[in-house]
Amino acid sequence: MDFPNDAKTMMALFAGQSAEPSDGTLPEGHPWQESYALSLGQQAYIWGFPWIYLTQICWLWTSEGGKAVTEAQGLKLPWAPMNSFFYAPALGSPAAQTGGAPNCDTLYSTAWLNLAHEPLVLSVPAITDRYYTIQMASIDSDNFGYVGTRTTGTAAGDYLIAGPNWFGAVPANVLDVLPRSRTPVALLLGRTGVNNGSPEDLSLAQAAQQGFRLTPLSRWNNPALPVEPAPRAMVPVGLDFNNPRGAWETMNRAMGENPPGVYPAIDQTPLIRLFATIGVGPGQRLSAQSQATLRGLRAAATDGLALMNQMAKGRGKPVNGWTYPPLDFGRAGQASDYITRAALQALGGIVANDPAEAVYLNTVEDADGNPLAADGTYAMTFRPDGGYPPFVADFHGFWSVTLYTATFNLVPNSTHYTVNSHDPSAYPPADDGSLTILIQRQDPQITQKGIYWLQTPDAADTTGGEFLLILRIYVPGPEVSGSQTWVPPAVTARP
Repeated sequence: MDFPNDAKTMMALFAGQSAEPSDGTLPEGHPWQESYALSLGQQAYIWGFPWIYLTQICWLWTSEGGKAVTEAQGLKLPWAPMNSFFYAPALGSPAAQTGGAPNCDTLYSTAWLNLAHEPLVLSVPAITDRYYTIQMASIDSDNFGYVGTRTTGTAAGDYLIAGPNWFGAVPANVLDVLPRSRTPVALLLGRTGVNNGSPEDLSLAQAAQQGFRLTPLSRWNNPALPVEPAPRAMVPVGLDFNNPRGAWETMNRAMGENPPGVYPAIDQTPLIRLFATIGVGPGQRLSAQSQATLRGLRAAATDGLALMNQMAKGRGKPVNGWTYPPLDFGRAGQASDYITRAALQALGGIVANDPAEAVYLNTVEDADGNPLAADGTYAMTFRPDGGYPPFVADFHGFWSVTLYTATFNLVPNSTHYTVNSHDPSAYPPADDGSLTILIQRQDPQITQKGIYWLQTPDAADTTGGEFLLILRIYVPGPEVSGSQTWVPPAVTARP
């Protein structure tokens, strides 16, 4: 949950659309085939969900057809042709109510890549005064590399990004230090830190992110070559996950273009062979299955999605009312943890950062285990004796706490929805070094230093009158990214 994109909205774009073969074109089959497809299909849906969802997102964000669909729905999503960047001009704010729990700390930059024809060269400028990272993930939602302050430093650089099994010559002026993508289609998600809310610093951050550039390797070697048309994204078979042909056919076709289990990915041969028995996977065709199998797959898609929605709210390590994400977060599929990859990474946020890059803790309850209520009043206090979130300052690490409605949006019309570790320059800690965050609907009329306010939503404007908090730690210390022994302050109800 870190990007302004609501999976539920995407799922509803073409809800109810049917593209299945008519009953008269397929054999009925046997009753056991429906039961078998239902039981095995739920696991297949979870295993292959990133190929469905990320294929849909790629088409929406890079094609003229995708742009028309999102504009017709009144959505404002990132858009740029494949192999080029989209630069978000502003931080997340309550003005955008598209879900996804967007962070309010960094400017986003996105680029969908097609590496099937040739590698690309990613160029970045020197960025010495702020945090930045460019996260790289394959179509399976798992990360394969990073460029940024933590991983490659603050100097300018040119980096080769190549697909699986590419072994060509690399120019001497290009760094070949990134692992290969596991699939030809890949997503770059850049985040450029904004150190404070001033227009001057925002302009500096914008200038830094707009220095991100992508160049095909052939044109890098010969700039005189004509610019070729951008690659075209695969067109998904509808945008309704619950439709067997819309979901399963998209998965099958996407896996044909981006096969699972290709080195450097972990071997997937046993799963590919198993799911092929119900017509799911690379090279498989639903038209070769029986009506009984398709009925089982229809129910499996519905049940699989319901399971993912349930699981996305309750997986991780609970600490003092907060929840740490699983340690394999960001590369869960490479650990064979397919439910985490499907539910938390893909459905929850398209992709997710490695714990070494950033950790997002979340809570939906107070210290007594009661749901956070919009009409309640709460407080949490960071103290100097180990109570502040640990981060690596040399890599421009920092932390933030942001409040969201139950629909993963910032509170409408609020101006007090986030606080981060840059803010104490304007709101200095108290004399004892502590920083207290008051969480309530009404302005507490703060008169002393060391106190900050996060505004809860109007109970009438949020589902069930509830809200959640996300504590982000960028470039966290090992007690957060590894052992998960740092204890965040509890959110305590106040009278």
